[in-house]
Amino acid sequence: MQIIDVKRVTKGSKHHAFTDLCDFNGVLYCSFRVAKNHVSDDGHINVVTLSESAEVVYTQRIIMPDTDLRDPKLSVSPKGELVLLAYARRISKTSFLGELGNQHPLIWVSQDGLSWSCPKSIGEKHWWLWRLRWHDGKAYGIAYNRSKNAVHLYSGDPKRSFHRHSSNMFCLQKHNKGYPNESDICFMESDIAHIILRRDSDTYSAQLGSSKPPYINWQWRDLGFYLGGPNMLQLNNYSALLAGRIIHKGKLVTALLNVNFKSAKVSLLNILPSAGDNSYPAMVRKENTLFVSYYSSHQDQQAHIYLAKLKLPQ
Repeated sequence: MQIIDVKRVTKGSKHHAFTDLCDFNGVLYCSFRVAKNHVSDDGHINVVTLSESAEVVYTQRIIMPDTDLRDPKLSVSPKGELVLLAYARRISKTSFLGELGNQHPLIWVSQDGLSWSCPKSIGEKHWWLWRLRWHDGKAYGIAYNRSKNAVHLYSGDPKRSFHRHSSNMFCLQKHNKGYPNESDICFMESDIAHIILRRDSDTYSAQLGSSKPPYINWQWRDLGFYLGGPNMLQLNNYSALLAGRIIHKGKLVTALLNVNFKSAKVSLLNILPSAGDNSYPAMVRKENTLFVSYYSSHQDQQAHIYLAKLKLPQ
């Protein structure tokens, strides 16, 4: 897979990180967190529209007082709405968040990509809902809780009814492997679902989960390597592009890989210019061109957003 171009999207001295990317009405939308640093409590969300040459055309900022907004994710609903998901960490007891609680997933909805609805809480308090993927008119998402050492699967309509679908689908108690967290889910034409799951305990090895409808019983295979910020883009009914942070030659880098769901084999395709604090990529395919947003601190040790353009093989 050939890298055509990599350009930096953001400027300034702030910490820009945790990207997502989607194609909404033919336009690239990129979301990311802006804050003092990786773990500070002052995060707000930028949603920018990008040209294919990585120029910022329009910027929207989503800010909530006394709240750290983290890990924004974009998706397009079956009704053609742009949906933004983020995790809200309440900083002050005086925050107007009120009944939303101390930590809670939130969504915003846009009909045109320019104006956004008020935030709506979904999922459960203190369960970090990582991403929404749509299948057969429903949204699915996996949420984790560090203290519980477990992940749950949720499903439904995020605007109306979005509830727990499968409890403890992967957990320390049942699988003897700790701290499952970030994830992505991919639905095949055969309706089989595959999940890539990050772990940050014991062997730190990522997991591949597979299930047939109704997605209650999951079979897990150990991929044997560390992967952070997993993101998948389906290629066919048995494989997908996989992006995330890996350890390569003793360093943490953002990589593009191929995952075969039948064999559970993962192969390295390319490494994007990256170092230090980096990863959380997202992918959009337009014919034979692949766009990848990610963040990295390989330039001046400052975290910034990058847009890579790659040529996919025929």
